[in-house]
Amino acid sequence: MDYSVRWPNWRTYWLIDKNPPKTRRVLFFLIETMSRIFLLGAFALIPLSIGTQAQAQTNTTLPKIQGAAAASPLVDQNVIVAGTVTAMFPQLRGFYIQDPKGDGDDKTSDGAFVYLANKGFEGWPTFKVGDAVTVTGRVQEFHDQTQISNLTALTVQGQGGAVTPVEITFPLPIAEREKYEGMLVKVTTQLSVTDNYPLRRYGSLSLSSGGRIFVPSNQPTPDADSDARKLVLDDASNKQNPQPIPYLDNTGTRRAGSTVTNLTGILAFDFDEYRLFPTGPIEFEDANPRPATAPTVGGNVKIASANLHNYWTTFKSDANPDARGASTPAEFESQSAKIVTELKGLDADAVALMELENNGDGAIDDLVTRLNKAYGAAEYAKAPAPANGFGTDKIRVGFIYKPARVKLVGASQSAADTIFERLPVAQTFAFGKTNFTLVANHWKSKGSAPETGDVDMGQGAWNKKRVQQAQATLKFVQTLNQPNVMLVGDFNAYSEEDPLKALRAAGMKQLNLRLKPEERYSFGFGGKFGSLDHAFASDAMDKLVSGFAEWHINSDEPEFELEQSKGTPFRASDHDPFLVGLNLPAN
Repeated sequence: MDYSVRWPNWRTYWLIDKNPPKTRRVLFFLIETMSRIFLLGAFALIPLSIGTQAQAQTNTTLPKIQGAAAASPLVDQNVIVAGTVTAMFPQLRGFYIQDPKGDGDDKTSDGAFVYLANKGFEGWPTFKVGDAVTVTGRVQEFHDQTQISNLTALTVQGQGGAVTPVEITFPLPIAEREKYEGMLVKVTTQLSVTDNYPLRRYGSLSLSSGGRIFVPSNQPTPDADSDARKLVLDDASNKQNPQPIPYLDNTGTRRAGSTVTNLTGILAFDFDEYRLFPTGPIEFEDANPRPATAPTVGGNVKIASANLHNYWTTFKSDANPDARGASTPAEFESQSAKIVTELKGLDADAVALMELENNGDGAIDDLVTRLNKAYGAAEYAKAPAPANGFGTDKIRVGFIYKPARVKLVGASQSAADTIFERLPVAQTFAFGKTNFTLVANHWKSKGSAPETGDVDMGQGAWNKKRVQQAQATLKFVQTLNQPNVMLVGDFNAYSEEDPLKALRAAGMKQLNLRLKPEERYSFGFGGKFGSLDHAFASDAMDKLVSGFAEWHINSDEPEFELEQSKGTPFRASDHDPFLVGLNLPAN
């Protein structure tokens, strides 16, 4: 769009980009003087084409526009092209057309997006899916997707030729998808939800063939090419925080592991990923329903481990900008109610807790009070703090236990090694005359990577430090001089990573290896799952273990679930808790 005012020897342009279907409009201010153009200000960068000569229009076909390469061979050319309307997306301000006959070349797509600019369908002839249309416009690549923009004409010829969805299967290598860009497709492979994090913000889900995608270092045999397995299901909208949130089930969630088959829609490319814009209702199968109760692990004593995802009684505010938990009392009530429901559901005799606020006993006292209120009795007590404290970090570990079931033996102890910001804490318990010792851990996270040194070399940042922490933990265990020892907690390491290999090499038994590979996860990030939360038993303790299970109430849930269904355990944290059953002789 060109609004110009002539002055002697110079001309001013205000240019508004007509192309972006999923980004804000872009405003440019340019000055042309002495045949030179200077860009004075811009809010984003897009390709510019400035000129006063009208381009000739070329009659062509959609396959010729797409070509066999990633970019159209007709970029920046004005074309006249016909096709059948396969989908209309008002939120994208455009529609897709497809040549019903194609060109017989399976290397070229037969479809493309037609962008109608800011007013969308307003002002253009009325048409519907299935109609034949002819459009006149300019071929452009926007976010690497071929589209026809800057329309000057759109005519409707009535009913178009039938377009049958092209059947495609997954895994489908990324390089093989370009030939379907802009076309109506039907994915006959069953796909599973592997990432629901973007659902609330962007209305999209990541799906994958062959079940959910796992972190490569979580399994002895890494997953096959995860990119080839993945496809984004998009709501075909440029709205952020859509309401209602799409794709939810009748309980208001969409858990990872849910499946869908025969997904039909337009295969598009946007924001560096191939996406499917559905052309009809989506019917998911709840293949991974919410577990109604915690899993059974047998034995006569239950222990548990739970990362509380920043249980803070100090709220975020201008006065406390470093607080990591809830920002308001209302948020804290929702968070604490879910955590209490989770812990009550676990109903363990001793529980190791991670991510308590390191504010003395303020956070753990609050939690025990709320938990006992939910039981209607003084069911739980805290283990007293170790003399050496919990470390210098803003969060810490801790223990709660049922005094009627197990007894404390001696005082808790924390490791003194400076390799830890969050000190491991050991507490010995007795069931009858049998003692067992739990060591709660929360090792260095994979985030906040340094620019040099202990950077991500495939196992996340700070992997070398976690190896050192593994070695320091083993030395700490030796000082306890106890046979029945179990390390529990959030180790921030997956099963096939160096820190956990160090524990296994020292003879510690990793309990989640008892599970099937597809069940080994407690955390999801970026659409990939794995176990960061573990239990490692000494040889003597391993002989007492009756069972191990992760309770998948958190990692499978969308993160917005914290704000809903108050009083349920779902998405109480970002980590799943686990249970260990022990067969302990009472005498």
